[in-house]
Amino acid sequence: MESAEDYSEMDQWAVALKIHELNEIGSQEFESSKLLKNLLSFHGFSVQENFLGIPTAFKAEKVVGSGRHSVAFLAEYDALPGIGHACGHNLIASSAVFSAIRTAEKISDGRVLVFGTPDEEGTGEWSGSKIIMANKGAFDDVGLILGSHPGDDWSVGKQSLAVQDFEITFHGTASHEAANPELGRSALDASILTYTAVNMMRQHVRRDLNVVIHGIIKEGGTASNVTPEKAVLVYGLRSSSVRYHGELVNRFRKIVEGCANATETSYKIREIGPLFATTKINPTLSNYIRDRLLEKGVPCPALEETFSKQPGGSTDFANVSQVRPALEVDFQIADEGTPWHSHVSLEAAKSPRAKKALDMVIDVLSDTARNFVDDEDFREKIKQDFQS
Repeated sequence: MESAEDYSEMDQWAVALKIHELNEIGSQEFESSKLLKNLLSFHGFSVQENFLGIPTAFKAEKVVGSGRHSVAFLAEYDALPGIGHACGHNLIASSAVFSAIRTAEKISDGRVLVFGTPDEEGTGEWSGSKIIMANKGAFDDVGLILGSHPGDDWSVGKQSLAVQDFEITFHGTASHEAANPELGRSALDASILTYTAVNMMRQHVRRDLNVVIHGIIKEGGTASNVTPEKAVLVYGLRSSSVRYHGELVNRFRKIVEGCANATETSYKIREIGPLFATTKINPTLSNYIRDRLLEKGVPCPALEETFSKQPGGSTDFANVSQVRPALEVDFQIADEGTPWHSHVSLEAAKSPRAKKALDMVIDVLSDTARNFVDDEDFREKIKQDFQS
């Protein structure tokens, strides 16, 4: 796919299917990134590769007129290890790129950007790349940031959970379990004790702040007759409050330290990736997009109804919403209750239903971007919501 003719014939569905087929995991999305960069370049965007030193990230920009007011779209294109695009990031990529292309066609004056943001799933070296970008000021001169995410419903104000992942490695002393067990100090015992103690903590956390704790024992020994001298756990801690999340992390660290002391082992805790924040909702923006969806016959719930639902996931888009006015539209490609990150959602990400929803999202997002660029009152209300 190198000729101009090839790119001229690529529509949003062809791009979504191609990225679904490429199936590249986080931080390794080289072909997917190349496809999106070449497509944007063909449509007149200037493209900066290797953005902020992230190999599969990019920044694309097209200025129309004076380019005074700016709108950015965020593209994700990483697949899940072992199962592929079961989170539908192939659709997110296509939505971002074609929303930007349509916006540039609809406006007479403005600046349109696309940021290629790798590894949202947190599986590789550049886990949560939007957080890296936000922390380095990549979005500071952007007026509005828009994104999308497929799922089992429509929503314009879904909350997210703050999350931090940890890897805990215990080191003990190996010994023969029958000949001289008294000389051994079991790293596996330390990990099991930690696992049990963390489970006990679940009963004594705030239920109103949506605490979720999940973990595995990744490594626990090599032979049953040898005291395990190394054990590894991986944990994720989540909450709808960043402040309370910090308290949970402190308690978690005390548990690990206590269990190491109790088993006479040593330990190291390593943070896996950055802290994913909670989403900052912009009511003006959310209600505007909801109205556009309702006009098109999409049954999108009111913001108040969405707020009343328990948040069920985390995203690095939340960190972006903390630094600039932003909204990620959730769009339905499968029946309500469909398990995500499953083979069912994998198939849904390339279904006729997904194709129809993708067209709708691109239409609505590009209209929203056009209105932001053209309407000073709309921009000011969004700004006031963000500052409050």
